[in-house]
Amino acid sequence: MKNKLLFFLIVVLIPISILSQESNFEFSASSNLGLTFTSMSKEETNENLEWLLNLQVILKYHSDNFHFDSDCFINYGQIVRTGYTPLKSQDLLIFNLMPSIKLMDTPSIRLFLQTKAETQLKRGYIGEQETNFLDPLFLTNTIFIGEKNNLIKYTDDQKLELIYGIGYSFQQVIKKHFVLTSEDFPSSDVEYINSPSAVFKVEFNKTFSEDVSFSASINSLFTMKKDFWKSTSNSRFSSLFLARLDIAFLSLQYVNRFVFDKEISKKRIIEQSLVLGLPISI
Repeated sequence: MKNKLLFFLIVVLIPISILSQESNFEFSASSNLGLTFTSMSKEETNENLEWLLNLQVILKYHSDNFHFDSDCFINYGQIVRTGYTPLKSQDLLIFNLMPSIKLMDTPSIRLFLQTKAETQLKRGYIGEQETNFLDPLFLTNTIFIGEKNNLIKYTDDQKLELIYGIGYSFQQVIKKHFVLTSEDFPSSDVEYINSPSAVFKVEFNKTFSEDVSFSASINSLFTMKKDFWKSTSNSRFSSLFLARLDIAFLSLQYVNRFVFDKEISKKRIIEQSLVLGLPISI
């Protein structure tokens, strides 16, 4: 059933995008590098260097009927100390693909297909569980009906876009050594979870002057697992909030990553960082 739906969307969406007369592309890539150095001398000298690098790439294509939104976000940091192995402080990789076709003009109802991948880049830990690249990987395909609107007049200097809807998710939890809390030992390399879901996404950009700009975004996915109505803990909620202020050659960026999924941890996972660094934009 899943393959048939994906095939249907590919067959229908591609011809629509080709036949459309008005279309445009949007591409941007921005990164931010922040460094903190400390040196303390008492009986001996301890020197620590912490660095945090994040990268966001956005690619969009819009025509009259067909929209294609995609983005990739990487956040990675390390603490480096003399005589010690570097310690990972932040590690996140999220990739999104979201094609959609128009169903109605008023209200602006669209049919979406979102493919979202969430993993990390290097070895680390969730509690006492060891993690690695693609171990685990949460790959979620969501078909949903929703609305896509510009909440303020879209210009070159400002943008406020909202996407939300409800649908159904087909999730694959790909793992090698990672053990879900519902397992006593790894029973397979892939777990399949199908469930109703809700998607919420907001993007805001504002340019105040040639040297000052601000951007913020929220990308959230909520899925209801089996027996959700008996216990609301039988669910998964993942959200990424980004806020960035660029002033001339400096950038202040805040990253908030929130995950609640009792299959990976009985506690909620919150990772935050606030970095003053050097921006690079394309």
